[in-house]
Amino acid sequence: MIFSPKRKYQTMRMNLFTRWWYRFASVVETQTDLSFKEKNAIRRSQTSSWILLVVIILVLIPIPSLISKPFALIPVLVAFVLDVVALILNKNKQTTLAGVIAIFTIEAGLIGTILSVPGGATAINIPLFALLFQSIIVAAYMLSPQWSFIVMVFNLVVTYIIFQSKFLSPALKTLYVNNPTILIGLFEVQIIVAVFSFIIVSSSNQAIANLDRSEEIIQLERREIARQEEELGLKQQLENGIQVIMQTHTRAANGDFTARAPLSQDNILWRVAYSLNNLLARLAKNANLEQERFKEQNAIHTLARHLHEGTLPTQRTGTAVDEIIVALSSKVPNQQFSPKPASPNQQTPPPPSAPLRDGRTRRTVQDAPPPSPPPWR
Repeated sequence: MIFSPKRKYQTMRMNLFTRWWYRFASVVETQTDLSFKEKNAIRRSQTSSWILLVVIILVLIPIPSLISKPFALIPVLVAFVLDVVALILNKNKQTTLAGVIAIFTIEAGLIGTILSVPGGATAINIPLFALLFQSIIVAAYMLSPQWSFIVMVFNLVVTYIIFQSKFLSPALKTLYVNNPTILIGLFEVQIIVAVFSFIIVSSSNQAIANLDRSEEIIQLERREIARQEEELGLKQQLENGIQVIMQTHTRAANGDFTARAPLSQDNILWRVAYSLNNLLARLAKNANLEQERFKEQNAIHTLARHLHEGTLPTQRTGTAVDEIIVALSSKVPNQQFSPKPASPNQQTPPPPSAPLRDGRTRRTVQDAPPPSPPPWR
């Protein structure tokens, strides 16, 4: 279907008015995850706002003709005020109370008009009895479909009582006696409106309920799919994290303490990887300290061997023992301590009790009798 620009403009204006009217006279939907009961309450409030608008317009229509009749104008103004109060109540989620007020104003307005006709109601006033069906429609939409039959029974009783009372003019009384089908026709109008209102409102409520249930089922299915995808991603993340941690453990077991588990903080095993990385960092630091200790032991052993021979080492060891050698060389003029670093091919003997990989120990210096004192003593 192709709409003309004018039709599109009119539709846009209607949509703007509708949104404005809902914000002014009904409950506004501010959330998306509402329950069926909450959604149904919002729909009732929006539909009731339109019904109340029509009722208010119908009340305002006869006001210009009643300006010169203050006794008839005052009830109309009271009905108008009550309908405005009902609109405010509907805005504040009191749709049922607003419907009761609207039904009261319709019934009181029409019945009061019929009873206030001077000399009794005439044939011209018969359509006022038929207009009582307005309250039936209001009851079905604003209260519940079952209330349409209750209001219908009330209207039938009131209509029958008025036709049997003195509030009818003699002409209408004579017409009714000669043609009782007038009352039957008014009854038929009330019954037909009540039945159709009940069927239409009940069917629409059931259709809306089914639609809401379908939406809830779709939402549940989407949540289930999202949950399964989240579980699958978590499982994949867990498997990848375990694989990374196992590889890091393998490298550390082979002596590579520089290995790290590169897991980010959004990984479920991040705390485990963080603790493992801290442990490996401390192990690497301890390994460096152990190497320094072995290096110092080798330097001390070399210095002791040279002292037993009555000489001093001529190469640096890169440890604190170098300071001792420098101090000793300053006391012995014939000994010079060379700052030349050790040859890369020259291997420093291990310490006296350097541990082997199988847990045994070996001695690298043969036991010898204590040497004679050095010549500088």
